[in-house]
Amino acid sequence: MVKMTKDEMVGWFKSAPMGSRHERMLWAARKIARLTGATEGGAYQTLLVVLIEAERLPRGSIPGFSMTADE
Repeated sequence: MVKMTKDEMVGWFKSAPMGSRHERMLWAARKIARLTGATEGGAYQTLLVVLIEAERLPRGSIPGFSMTADE
């Protein structure tokens, strides 16, 4: 199984096609699962944790990232 950094996971989330946050998370989880060999459910859960952690960082820590509003 290939490892992926938290920054790479956030990058996949940010590159997801426009849609609701949930739709973008599903899209990113599928990509992450294909690239790493993880299950989609496992990738989704890991992505969720990573996004929650990123939201707790001081504002501006991850440029262009916010969980407070769909963009």
